[in-house]
Amino acid sequence: MIPAERGQRRAPIRYEELRAALNTMRALAGFAAMVAFAFLWWRTGYVAAPMIVGSGVIAVDGLRRRNHGSSALPPLLIDITLGWIGLLMWGTAPASQVASFLYFLTAALLLLPRTSALLVALYAAGAQLFVTLFAPHGLLAGPGRSAGALLWTDVAIAGVYTTVVVVVLYGAVRSLLRAQDRQQDALEAERRAVALKNEFVSMVSHELRTPLTGIAGFTEALRESWRSLPPEEVEEFLSIMRRETDHLADLVEDILVIPRLEAGQLRLEPQPVNVAEVSAEVCETILKGEKEYSIELPGDVDVAADPVRLRQILRNLVENARKYGGDQILIEGELAPQGMYMIVVNDNGKGVPEEATERIFEHFEQLSKGDARLQQGVGLGLPIARKLARAMGGDLWYEARFPVGSRFCFTVRRVETAAVDADAVSDQESVGA
Repeated sequence: MIPAERGQRRAPIRYEELRAALNTMRALAGFAAMVAFAFLWWRTGYVAAPMIVGSGVIAVDGLRRRNHGSSALPPLLIDITLGWIGLLMWGTAPASQVASFLYFLTAALLLLPRTSALLVALYAAGAQLFVTLFAPHGLLAGPGRSAGALLWTDVAIAGVYTTVVVVVLYGAVRSLLRAQDRQQDALEAERRAVALKNEFVSMVSHELRTPLTGIAGFTEALRESWRSLPPEEVEEFLSIMRRETDHLADLVEDILVIPRLEAGQLRLEPQPVNVAEVSAEVCETILKGEKEYSIELPGDVDVAADPVRLRQILRNLVENARKYGGDQILIEGELAPQGMYMIVVNDNGKGVPEEATERIFEHFEQLSKGDARLQQGVGLGLPIARKLARAMGGDLWYEARFPVGSRFCFTVRRVETAAVDADAVSDQESVGA
């Protein structure tokens, strides 16, 4: 109910989209009328000063409103008022009256809400009727007003009004077409969002079900047979349950961290972290003999980062390399400009197509979709890793590896640089105190 009521209050066309064209035509029409009435005054001696002044007001108002104003009501009221005052002084001019009323009615219906458009149309009709009934010869009737002059003036003014109507209609059609394009884009975006949501729900349901099924199965096996099982088998079951629990916790954390990051509610606690130690721990947890890997990071490199979030970045990158990265994974690092340290997760997989190097960092995006999906996952790992890297003052990006493979690089601030920055802030606070 609310959208329908809101739609009834709105004008069909946005005035801002036609404001420049409409007021440009008003200015041109006003200047043209000024020249025409001045020429008529010079040629016939007919005193046309009131019409020249009125036309000048419209011209100046048109220039002023080209880039200002949010409603078509004021310029229309000015045009109607000055138009009927001019006709009152000039006298009835059938072509001008019909063309001007057509302009007022068209502009009002297209650019004003329904109630305002009706009131403007009634005002214009009343003004035209008043001129027709009470000023058939005009207040300035006198010598020098030949029938030919009256006819040509009437035709010229009618032509000006008709031109304005054409401009308004042309602009209205273009505005409607643009609105249709915007609506189509919005519908496509909505369809895409719904499709992404449905696929995300399906992927999350599958991903959550996998570790839960494993935990439930081993829990039930231990509940029924733990007394008769050998200790090493119980230990193996518990290890699997712990691994699946960690997997489930990581998945939940990945799902929850995005909205907290976007809302600015994720608390980061930077502290010195040894990159080599964290990398070794992540690789040992995720790879566990599945793939060959090596870590070429100096043991004495410390970075200023939230340890939980640094581990989350590395976990997502290593997990991505495990799924798509061939049979070899290499983690290396190097000094980067501006006090940063760059960590690179390399693999020898197929790499990422050039057209998809940015799309892989969008939420829920995967290069394989639906039944064609080759690996598990919800398409959040890379977007999360990039957002976390940027939240800690660094960045994350993709590079192709020569001759094959991928390089996912991210930067984080070095400890000595972070300490210098902290000292600078402390000095500034001391000076301010």
